Amino acid sequence: MNIFSGIEYKVLKDVNLDRKYDGIEYDSRKIKENYIFVAFEGANVDGHNYIDSAVKNGATCIIVSKEVEMKHNVSYVLIDDIRHKLGYIASNFYEWPQRKLKIIGVTGTNGKTSSTYMVEKLMGDIPITRIGTIEYKIGDEVFEAVNTTPESLDLIKIFDKTLKKKIEYVVMEVSSHSLEIGRVEVVDFDYALFTNLTQDHLDYHLTMENYFQAKRKLFLKLKDVNNSVINIDDEYGKRLYDEFIVDNSEIISYGIDGGDLEGDYLDDGYIDIKYKKQVEKVKFALLGDFNLYNTLGAIGIALKIGISMEEILKRVSTIKAAPGRFEALDCGQNYKVIVDYAHTPDALVNVIVAARNIKNVNRIITIFGCGGDRDRTKRPIMAKVVEDLSDIIILTSDNPRTENPEQIFTDVKKGFIKSDDYFFEPDREKAIKLAINMAEKNDIILITGKGHETYHIIGTKKWHFDDKEIARREIVRRKMVENVN
Repeated sequence: MNIFSGIEYKVLKDVNLDRKYDGIEYDSRKIKENYIFVAFEGANVDGHNYIDSAVKNGATCIIVSKEVEMKHNVSYVLIDDIRHKLGYIASNFYEWPQRKLKIIGVTGTNGKTSSTYMVEKLMGDIPITRIGTIEYKIGDEVFEAVNTTPESLDLIKIFDKTLKKKIEYVVMEVSSHSLEIGRVEVVDFDYALFTNLTQDHLDYHLTMENYFQAKRKLFLKLKDVNNSVINIDDEYGKRLYDEFIVDNSEIISYGIDGGDLEGDYLDDGYIDIKYKKQVEKVKFALLGDFNLYNTLGAIGIALKIGISMEEILKRVSTIKAAPGRFEALDCGQNYKVIVDYAHTPDALVNVIVAARNIKNVNRIITIFGCGGDRDRTKRPIMAKVVEDLSDIIILTSDNPRTENPEQIFTDVKKGFIKSDDYFFEPDREKAIKLAINMAEKNDIILITGKGHETYHIIGTKKWHFDDKEIARREIVRRKMVENVN
């Protein structure tokens, strides 16, 4: 198959261009003998600067997006806007594996990761590939996640490996960025789930309308829009539902306040699930409305796939939290420590309210920060949320990246009404230690922002940092001191 089929390209230099190639990569370090090297310009790195390295490693074809000096005896092909075209090149190379799979896309601001884990759980013994923020999992094989939604080439490779393992289903988080820059341009989805839309990524999208339109693109990529599952308690979800609903539509709407699929918390560790006039009481171990919403969305997808409600409800009772999503750390202490990925105003509301609703709670101690090089407008809003809902606040660092930490803290502090009624500890490790040492019986410490992450980004470098690891160490250390005393 011609790997350039269906796209415009210009051959700059032909050295047996029509040969059969053994691989394709955009990272020169991964190039092997007789590979194609795709040199595109990323946000921080220009692949054209690594052509020499790629050829040294064995590349026999170089795809570029601008004129370069052709000093090597290999083929050179020029393609404009490679980022959008890479998916077509990769699909041609791997013979379009995505067309032989059933692909479930999950989009929204919050809940994507948890929803994909829940969909996998509700599939039971049906093997599935799961792609998202925490990891990429193909059957039993797990890989580190680089992006929430992989680059198009990496995505096609995952699809190819999925097919070779004879796995039929893929569930994947679909970020607004991936929809905008074309990472999923060559993917037609079989099912789609919309969780919610709240303020985030406005550094990129600029307006909520742009952000919504990016998310909406997933539903335009559905083979059949009837295979949509949409949260209509969310205003943007309702808007999406109203746009695509037609007479006798089979779209599943869901919510706590209404929808085809409804859920309600009961007082005894159970929930009610209502669907088609039937109400079922189910044991449910997770806390918080956000977990109920995510579960309802996952149930909707499972129903669309054809799994019976009876089987679904059996599996609902066994669902556990995804890593770093309202994850409790139990080291035998008499206070609770919960780690959560919440890094938007809405997500902070969700986790703090969920913590507040835990029985016999004393004080809520919230550790939070705001990421650098990201939406600055949400920072004071996050501060106000934490101030309104917490008893004790500890402001700290959270991936400052290349931005001046002082500027981040200045932006955050604008949201505090009680200007000095918080603890300020820029060192995140010390902030966690501070919270644990001040905790009293039945307090809840919420460590927010990083969740599953095991790194801290300062400048352009990632340093090992794990909220859970540090918190467990400090809990044990405090217990040892108390036992000695």
